[in-house]
Amino acid sequence: MKYISYLVFFMFIALLFYFLKNALEPSKEPLFITGTDKCAECHGLKNQGDQFTPWKNSKHSGAYTVLFSSKAREFNSANGLKSPENEEKCLSCHTTKGFLSGVAAGEYFKTDEGVGCEACHGAGSHYSPAEIMKVESAFLRNGGIKGDSATCLKCHNPKGNKEKALKDNICPFQLNDFDYKTEFEKIKHPLNKNNNNQ
Repeated sequence: MKYISYLVFFMFIALLFYFLKNALEPSKEPLFITGTDKCAECHGLKNQGDQFTPWKNSKHSGAYTVLFSSKAREFNSANGLKSPENEEKCLSCHTTKGFLSGVAAGEYFKTDEGVGCEACHGAGSHYSPAEIMKVESAFLRNGGIKGDSATCLKCHNPKGNKEKALKDNICPFQLNDFDYKTEFEKIKHPLNKNNNNQ
């Protein structure tokens, strides 16, 4: 009886390691954008540091909405571009889906979320499960990205567009004097002390 108990115990431990290993390894499922609502399920909680509210109150969350403004329409008309909300040159910096071109949108993703979490942190379908998010190395292995200056400068550059397709004309919503360090201080949203990825 004692040997059977040991056998059951070791089988349980082996199964536990098997499932944990598979849970933390990169997914082989197709990658897709989950949307900010998925991120907010955990990152909107006070005990997790509420990273969602600073984003929601930022210009990033309204980046798509400004494409419907007269300022955007006048700029696009003067530059021979399609209406801003349909122009890829605009969408590439004003929406998460445009920024992550080539990555599918998940069922709950909404274009009108503007520049959401995944524009800076990568499409989240592989890293969004809680057991992965709790381990920084698993987050990174599963496609998670820590936002950095290179990410910001894809759009926040002198041409105001990562493809620099606007030639000499600067996007009307671009800061002419964009300083990464100053602007990053406005949007940084560290996790609480119990977590170690941003």
